[in-house]
Amino acid sequence: DLEEMTLQNTLGKANNPPNNKNNIQGFDLIVAADVLVYFGSISSLLATFAQLSLPGATLVFSCERATEEEAPLGWRLLSSGRFAHTKKHALDAGFDAGWRLVEYKEIVPRMERGEEVQGHLFTFVLNEKHGDEL
Repeated sequence: DLEEMTLQNTLGKANNPPNNKNNIQGFDLIVAADVLVYFGSISSLLATFAQLSLPGATLVFSCERATEEEAPLGWRLLSSGRFAHTKKHALDAGFDAGWRLVEYKEIVPRMERGEEVQGHLFTFVLNEKHGDEL
């Protein structure tokens, strides 16, 4: 049923390993390389990642880079059909979801039609106190 195909329902099924004797559920690493370009606001996505992760988990993701002037909402739709995000939007979304930034780099995630695509690479760690909310 497509109505039940939410990110949380889909990832949640992978969240219950069979040999987990302590009954601890959650991911300890999430990597999304050149994936978040298909989302406008990433706030709810990063919050869902936090809900599905163990305290201390690492989240690494890239996205295309936009300036505050280009994207006053924090993201903008590009002519390619992908979204670019501001550094501020990604940081705010991460912090609001309980993630702590441990590394940030401006990168070139790929070439497109011979041109460098400007991007960001974020590495966050989920705050330890996040586990108390689960």
